[in-house]
Amino acid sequence: MARSLSAIALAAATLVVLLCATQSEAKAKTFTVGGRGLSPWGFGVMTWKPSAPIHKGDFLKFSWKGIPHDVWLMNNVDAYNNCNFSAAKKKTGITSFGSYMYKVTSTASPLYFSCSVIGHCKADNMKVAIPITA
Repeated sequence: MARSLSAIALAAATLVVLLCATQSEAKAKTFTVGGRGLSPWGFGVMTWKPSAPIHKGDFLKFSWKGIPHDVWLMNNVDAYNNCNFSAAKKKTGITSFGSYMYKVTSTASPLYFSCSVIGHCKADNMKVAIPITA
């Protein structure tokens, strides 16, 4: 009898955890980095601001068409400011038509993203610092 009560308690606890995880995912929002248009991830994206606070669990969508771009997660503000990709994390390859979804997995803020195509980061301000709200 005690054994079956333990099994019921474990099953109930598992169900609660799954329901909480499902609710959290259902509340997640997707933000298109760069805003609206055919190629939101493009030149001048540095001035983009999210329409609402971004939280852990939300998604950042990068998409572009027609001009070769890629997406890199920069490791710190110095790398971001200097367009130094040596320790950055490559998220996509260079392509003329692309889309990438990044799931925000921590509350570290801001997140720094950039394009590594020659001239895009430095000359065309194709980089963005995205604030994350805890």
